[in-house]
Amino acid sequence: MNTPTSRLPRTLEKPQMARRPSPEFKGKFSPLFWEDADGRLARVKEIKRRLAALRKDADVNNTQKEMLCQRAVFLSVQLESMERRAAEGEAVDAGVYATGCNSLLGLLRALGLKSKSEAKRLSLKEYVEQKDGNA
Repeated sequence: MNTPTSRLPRTLEKPQMARRPSPEFKGKFSPLFWEDADGRLARVKEIKRRLAALRKDADVNNTQKEMLCQRAVFLSVQLESMERRAAEGEAVDAGVYATGCNSLLGLLRALGLKSKSEAKRLSLKEYVEQKDGNA
């Protein structure tokens, strides 16, 4: 025997809320920083090299930019790892990859890095001055 709700299309059924377990934090929190990572490991060396290069490119001069640089380098390594796994035939979640790419782009923009086309753009005033100077 069918009940009235069983005849409803699936989209009209009452949604069931999944209960997530509350996260439990056990033990004492101990922060881990890149500066304290074992520099003998090739992976750590590469991450530190990338971080130093991004600091230089982004002219990092404050704590906020430093935090953004660290997140950008971490995300870029995660994305590169996903790309390699995909190239080797492993399944990669395209949604996670796209979200990571967009997040990295946002971090790089927040750091003030621009594409070549953005760097070449002139304001209207600069364009007119340049045209007047060449005429």
